[in-house]
Amino acid sequence: MKIDSGDIKRLLSTGWQSWSNKAINEALFRFPALNYPPAEMDLPKYDNIPIPRLPKKPVTGWCSWYAYGWNINDTKILENSKWISKHKELPLEYVLIDGGWCVEGDWLNEDNRRFPNGLKGTVRKIKQVGLSAGIWLAPFLVSPRANIAKEHPDWLVKKNGRFVDGLKLTHWNLPVKFQRWILDVRNPEVQEYLSKSISYLIKDCGFELLKLDFLYANHFNPYMTGKEADDFLHNFLSEIKNKYPSVYTIGCGCPLIPAIGTVDSMRIGADSIISPFLKFSSFARIIDRFLYGYTIKTLKERLWTKRFWNVDLDTYVCRKLSGLTERQILTHQKMIKEADGNIFLGDNLTRLPRDRIDKYIYPLFKQ
Repeated sequence: MKIDSGDIKRLLSTGWQSWSNKAINEALFRFPALNYPPAEMDLPKYDNIPIPRLPKKPVTGWCSWYAYGWNINDTKILENSKWISKHKELPLEYVLIDGGWCVEGDWLNEDNRRFPNGLKGTVRKIKQVGLSAGIWLAPFLVSPRANIAKEHPDWLVKKNGRFVDGLKLTHWNLPVKFQRWILDVRNPEVQEYLSKSISYLIKDCGFELLKLDFLYANHFNPYMTGKEADDFLHNFLSEIKNKYPSVYTIGCGCPLIPAIGTVDSMRIGADSIISPFLKFSSFARIIDRFLYGYTIKTLKERLWTKRFWNVDLDTYVCRKLSGLTERQILTHQKMIKEADGNIFLGDNLTRLPRDRIDKYIYPLFKQ
């Protein structure tokens, strides 16, 4: 079976990558810029793409991002791992260590202050309580604070003498501390570094799930055409799939078309809440409630794509101070159940009241 031009048109009408939504495609003020394919690129048209069989079932687990943001460490990860192991009535398989485990770009060097026994030690303890471990990385982005940026500035994309921002939150340059620069994946040394990083996390550390994020970054490399960026992403994801067939992959912030057939799962909407980026402030909770409607609309428009991949409706958050209303929490719960895709929990489970677990979490796993 193959995906035809009608399916391609339908898919692209919902937005070009994971977080884009149909509503903003027609907006006059294009912000953030990442929601739109670069205007200067000739994004290719596709047809007759083979639709893969889905040999891997959707997965379940717990994700650190929505509980702690960047403020994670070995203790917090293992506390939640032990809680899960003691509550086997919740069929959770994975503990996903999200952002904060290293300076972005330094994928071979975890923060040993946060993980004193290294990631390998943390993974070993996760496995000892009967769970598998997953890890987040944004392979094509580099923080200005990263050692990679200091030691290999020639690996980064430059235009007019300045490093190119790969986050693309705006059409203009933000202060450096908010930027993430783009690795020049045309460089063979960069390709080798990425390959070593993936190998380190899987073979050395023992991770069995990769959440690959901000995969749209190469599309904002001014020296790559849309087709070149698409082709590189497709080949990069295919190589991981072929080299590590037992590892479960989730595409996030990912251009949709080139990922068909290359990832086990795809995020089909924006983040559940953006509070982690704003240090869980009360203002952020107001924004979360407002943005929720756009997120749900996008999820509804993309549920049909589960014939291409296991759909991921992002992490489920139900704590009282999440910023979401009870109706919003229950709507997300219902959609996750209907989607029959991944289920990840995002609260600090060790502090979540029993009544909220009974009301919001247990129903996720009931037929």
